[in-house]
Amino acid sequence: MDRNELLRQLMETFKLELDEHVATLNKGVLAMEKGGLSPEKRNSVLKELFRAAHSVKGSARAVEMWDIEKVSHKMEDVFEVLKEGTLQLSSGLVDGLLCATDILSESMSLHLQGTTLPHETGRAIIERLDRLLKDPGEGADPAPLQKEGECAGEPTPAAMTVPRQDRRVTSSEKRAVSAMEKTALSARGTGGSTTEDFECVAASDCRSIQPVGGETIRVATEKLDGLMACMGQLLMSGMRMEQRMGELKAVQGQFHRWEKSWRRVKHHKRGGLHRTSEYDLNPMMEFCDLNEQYLKEIRREIDGLSSRLANDYRHLALLTDDMQGGIRQIRMVPVATLFDLFPRMIRDIGKDREKVVQLKLEGTETEIDRQVLEGLKDPLTHLLRNAVDHGIELPDVRRKNGKPERGTITLKACQQGNQIVIEVSDDGAGIHLGAVRRMAMEKQLITQADAETLTPLETVNFIFRSGLSTHKTVTELSGRGVGMDVVREQLEKLYGQVKITTKTDQGTTFHLILPLTLATCHVLMLSVAGETVAVPTTSVERVLTIDATTVGSMEGKPALTVNGEALPLVSMARILELPDGVDGMDGEEKLPVVVLGAVEKRMAFHVEKFIGEQEVVVKSLGRQLSGVRHIAGATLLGSGQVVMILNAGSMMQAATHSSARTYPVRLRVKKPVAKKILVVDDSITTRLLEKNILENKGYRVVQAADGMEGWNLMQGESFDAVVFDIEMPHMNGFQLTEKVRGESRFENLPIVLVTSLERSGDKIRGMEAGADAYITKGAFDQQELLETIDRLIG
Repeated sequence: MDRNELLRQLMETFKLELDEHVATLNKGVLAMEKGGLSPEKRNSVLKELFRAAHSVKGSARAVEMWDIEKVSHKMEDVFEVLKEGTLQLSSGLVDGLLCATDILSESMSLHLQGTTLPHETGRAIIERLDRLLKDPGEGADPAPLQKEGECAGEPTPAAMTVPRQDRRVTSSEKRAVSAMEKTALSARGTGGSTTEDFECVAASDCRSIQPVGGETIRVATEKLDGLMACMGQLLMSGMRMEQRMGELKAVQGQFHRWEKSWRRVKHHKRGGLHRTSEYDLNPMMEFCDLNEQYLKEIRREIDGLSSRLANDYRHLALLTDDMQGGIRQIRMVPVATLFDLFPRMIRDIGKDREKVVQLKLEGTETEIDRQVLEGLKDPLTHLLRNAVDHGIELPDVRRKNGKPERGTITLKACQQGNQIVIEVSDDGAGIHLGAVRRMAMEKQLITQADAETLTPLETVNFIFRSGLSTHKTVTELSGRGVGMDVVREQLEKLYGQVKITTKTDQGTTFHLILPLTLATCHVLMLSVAGETVAVPTTSVERVLTIDATTVGSMEGKPALTVNGEALPLVSMARILELPDGVDGMDGEEKLPVVVLGAVEKRMAFHVEKFIGEQEVVVKSLGRQLSGVRHIAGATLLGSGQVVMILNAGSMMQAATHSSARTYPVRLRVKKPVAKKILVVDDSITTRLLEKNILENKGYRVVQAADGMEGWNLMQGESFDAVVFDIEMPHMNGFQLTEKVRGESRFENLPIVLVTSLERSGDKIRGMEAGADAYITKGAFDQQELLETIDRLIG
């Protein structure tokens, strides 16, 4: 391919990205100018503006469009100050920002035409934004535009100059072009009217999908999307056929039940004929015989139809799988198309930071859906930049630590089932957990007391919080706390998650786990408050059925332990704001629990029941429903039922937010019933003393003033133990004990005699009457009474 043509395609690829960000910038700045935004909405708009400028800056730097990089960097500075609240938005500032946005588009157009932005234009807008940062009230209009889309100004320094295409090409540029070639080829199909060139180029294996004549196949993107939609319909047809098979099986079951009932009664038909000889029942009996024959034939037909339908379904399932696999392969591109962008970027960043860094690529032949690959660009860019800026140490530091001066970053991809795992690892300093805790406290994300109890995993997850950075100074790459926040949000959109492992002075590894494709999705079907919902299996870590009695408490809220980790337990119905109609649940019940993992953490959700796992076609909610909380998409089942696909990350954020503290599972755990003890004594003082001692221990106490009253109470109530005095009116303790032991229903009832009679003969008589223990009041000790009761009733 001609080099000029390749460069043009590279710039067109960047233009598609730039156009999206320019639209975001224009819309956001105009919304800010219009006013009337709530503080929360204003912060959200500024955050979106900041990210757009930040993304333009990074991408322009990668393709060496220095004029766009400089202007977007200055815009980023403005949005940062606005976000901090130290700068007020003025009409002059709005004009300056809109002018800067126009210059981004104008510069891009000039690059595509083979020329560059005039020096004075770039310098003028940067100086203008600088003046506005110092004096936001400056509202004077700039000098008249020299040409449409340009803001007039003074000559720009040489650093603003963009290399023209007709100058001599350096060796470093040749290497950059070679590394970026594959992305240009695959990215051309992002627009509706463009085409995709499926010339899949790997690091060491050039191959293409070609017809018999050897020509490269070029397929329009809209045709691929249409074919994918047809595949989705075919998949749903298969699901409907599966539904019909279930209905047919139900008919078979009904017929077999009829047949069983008929066999039970048919032997009576001849006997009925003899008993009613005055009537001619032969026609009826013949009809019954024919009916039986007809039913046998129908049964054979239904059985045969069921067998044929099952075969057809299996054939359709194989066809669907083959078609889906074929279409998926067409949409698949090797990760090398993205990975090959990064070696040059790592080299340049390392050189800028005076670090010696090498990037190792592994598994570049692994293939992934184009849509997923495009979504990975920003997360991987941020992770690799952080690896250089935060992870890899300076050469002298590495040398002192016994490491080679050259730091190594490894970017690896591999397929595991229907998922792809991408690892970004470095052999640098690791994540400084103490610094993360300090920054989290400074940003008031956590208190000092809570920081001291954080586990390493909980600590490292704070790096995904917006605005948190351990970098002390703001540079073009770091210090603003925006990168990892982008990683989190983008992975959630891709139904992915990330896991981090880090060791001091040994390095850090990020494991990104994503689906191979977003067109279809493997989901776990759940019933929540009577509604059927789906959760992508990439977010599901465990499915458990636990005893409610095993639920513990963490910060006063329900929690359970999974693999040694304490996880919050919340009701999914309450997170989804569904009326579950359950006030609580008995402690002896079994709880269906699904453990979900998102970018930052893991959490357990109580659901109504598990339905099963299946592959579904993902449908967008459309613009009208795109803002519905916790919903990522929808799917249509074979029965025609619409099922929402949940966003695990969104639900977990809601559950951890302060306003979601009302959502925990409410357990009505059965409290142990207090043991009931009958105390019989004619002395009110003794009764009250014993009652107080036993109730302080947690027992329930019923009192009686004499033996006869105590006996009568035992006829209507049950007790776990009885305490009798001996010398009482109407019936003494010996008599009462003998009477109790005379009833078989009381043979295991513990009896304790507490009396002032201390003679050994009295003790022997009490034991012979059936008492289990004998305590004298003269040496009465409350601890002895309690220990005796505890020993007897456990």
